[in-house]
Amino acid sequence: MGIETTKESPWFTTIWKSSRKPTIPEPKKPVIGIMSFEVSRLMTKVANLWQILTTKQMTRLQDQLITSLGTRKLVSDDYNYLMELALLEILDNIKCVGQTVARLGKKSTDPIYHNLDHTFDNPMEIDVNWCGWEYRLKKMEKRIKKMKRFAAVTSQLYEELEVLYELENGLKTMQENNNTDQMKLDEYEEKVTWQREEVDGLRDMSVWVRPYDYIVRLLVRSLFTIVNRVKGVFGISQRSSDYISRGGSDGRCFARSNSISALVSVYPFERDIKRTVSNLGDKAVKSRNSDPKTGHILFDSKKRLLNDKKPTLGDAGLSLHYASVIIFIERLAVSPHFIGVEAREDLYHMLTTRIKNSFRVKIRNEAFKVYSRDLACEWSALMQKTLDWLAPLAHNMIKWHSERNFEKQRMGLGGNVLLVNTLHYADQVKCEDAITELVMGLHYVSRFGREINNKAFVGCGCGCGCGKEFDDYLIYKSNISSVAL
Repeated sequence: MGIETTKESPWFTTIWKSSRKPTIPEPKKPVIGIMSFEVSRLMTKVANLWQILTTKQMTRLQDQLITSLGTRKLVSDDYNYLMELALLEILDNIKCVGQTVARLGKKSTDPIYHNLDHTFDNPMEIDVNWCGWEYRLKKMEKRIKKMKRFAAVTSQLYEELEVLYELENGLKTMQENNNTDQMKLDEYEEKVTWQREEVDGLRDMSVWVRPYDYIVRLLVRSLFTIVNRVKGVFGISQRSSDYISRGGSDGRCFARSNSISALVSVYPFERDIKRTVSNLGDKAVKSRNSDPKTGHILFDSKKRLLNDKKPTLGDAGLSLHYASVIIFIERLAVSPHFIGVEAREDLYHMLTTRIKNSFRVKIRNEAFKVYSRDLACEWSALMQKTLDWLAPLAHNMIKWHSERNFEKQRMGLGGNVLLVNTLHYADQVKCEDAITELVMGLHYVSRFGREINNKAFVGCGCGCGCGKEFDDYLIYKSNISSVAL
């Protein structure tokens, strides 16, 4: 998650010529400028990291891991293991943000920020180098609000720049047209002037005019505070407990075991801040080179957690696709007896080869069964029961991906869904079996519904009471849905 260079767009140049009172800083203090859109996205990620670690969100995560039948069925019923997965994702996010901040630090005038490259490679190993750089709770909350404001203003700036670009193109067209009414031209020029002033005001309130030193310091100190918060929330170090008692957290620890307790750090109480930060990167590298066991604790922990399990949907790159399949089935299951040919074909083409093969085998094995109301109701109930625990993971998977797509990140949007609550870590075989069962249910229910429809609505004239059977089925299915809701 590095800083991508924003693609050149014609309206970017308008911000320079639109300024009527430019705030040009000293030559030795370069400002963020066009990188403000990337910095805004970075600030949103920092704010999201902090938000995830609040008592409200951690309590919500804890409840989800305990009560989610889907997570217990497809991922693990070991609460400690699930919490470690959540911790590892948070640490990975901190590392990615830290790498981006380090690159920003290279552009600072203060050399103190030039050597941050490896500082956050292993967040839990940050110890003697940074005590005193973390914010206290109240100050951190203020910094988070400030970063959210920066992100919101920068997002609005982006939108207003697009409007300005369109207006200036329109003005240029009008000026080139000799038949343009002068009064309309004057009015349009005034409209463009107002839009330029709007852009100027937003630019001055955004990170555009802020120096790199200020922004990097804000982000670095925030990351240190987040690392300390992680330690406190997950019960990783004694220092975190001291921090909590001083008002750095609400004192609530959500870890049930000491499985991460080996990552305990020791913190001195006094140090030269500037000298310390300037050596952060070098010390991180030396730590790993001098003691590989210590330097790779986090790596070994992650390897143990993720590689000792059966293949997951994340490993296979199928988590997002299967989420879409499950949600599509969920929509079809609302009225399976009215599923058309086109919908059935769409679903079939979405299925992977393994699921198709499994489905064919099951259909052959149950070919002797008669399509009846009881069988349809049985499969309808089974579908609903499976969707009750499987669909939430699918929806979370879609939400996780949507929150992290490039466009929303660029516009300062984010979220707090973690992969442990999605299909990412789901056992591939178990998930595919569940989807196969859903497809089987749709097959039986929709086929029975079509047969009954043909007899009841076309009219078989045999007096077999098919219409009543279909009505009974609908009532039965309606009762199941009501109970499920």
